[in-house]
Amino acid sequence: MKTLKRLGVAMTICMFAGCMCYAQKGTLIVSVKGIKEAKGNLMVAFGDQSNPKQMAYTMVPVTSTNIVTCTLKDVPTGSGGLYVYQDVNDNHQLDKDETKIPVEPCYQKERVTIKEGENKIEIKLIDVKEMMGTK
Repeated sequence: MKTLKRLGVAMTICMFAGCMCYAQKGTLIVSVKGIKEAKGNLMVAFGDQSNPKQMAYTMVPVTSTNIVTCTLKDVPTGSGGLYVYQDVNDNHQLDKDETKIPVEPCYQKERVTIKEGENKIEIKLIDVKEMMGTK
């Protein structure tokens, strides 16, 4: 009888823990504006850059200069950084000049909070060199 009670308690704890883990995920929907060329891919990442294996990533083809929507599913809830860039030449990296300034359109926000369920954010890509007046 004691074994049966222990088994029941253990199963209850496992079910509760499983529900807690499941509830700690959200979906991040990013609407991207400011696309000047319909080429390449949008690369989107969310999480802590110091722990890349735990980050959520997606890649979406850029087929128009209208708003492009990117969806990241099963994103851990909590705060993290949002990093987006248009990989115009499809080399899967943010290209930078010799002074480490991005030459591809990009966006970065260090603190974005993800809650359970759908989380929507609208961003605009920027051309850093153009913004600095060096282009």
